[in-house]
Amino acid sequence: MEKFLKIWVTNTDETAGYRYVSVNGIVSIVQATTTTVTVTYRNNHSATDIVTITHDAIAANAYTMRDWFTDSLELALAQNWQTSAIEAISPMPQNAADTAPVTVTAIGIA
Repeated sequence: MEKFLKIWVTNTDETAGYRYVSVNGIVSIVQATTTTVTVTYRNNHSATDIVTITHDAIAANAYTMRDWFTDSLELALAQNWQTSAIEAISPMPQNAADTAPVTVTAIGIA
């Protein structure tokens, strides 16, 4: 059964609210910048699709959002087969200024 993470997106347009991100078929998870995590999936055509999770800035050379995503991924995969979606509610890491938890501001696919 396909499994998904439910991630709250704080954007101010129609993309705000819960977004579902598949946890199946992942090839790699990278903290691409201080404001993005990229999740690469294999698709059915021997190619890849990339989901970009955009978030508040974290400290330079940190991997805390990537780690948050992989921790949430492990929790989702550990659920029984009847649970198709799990809310990514593990504590968010702190922002670059260490003043508040990071928020996810957008999720896009390419």
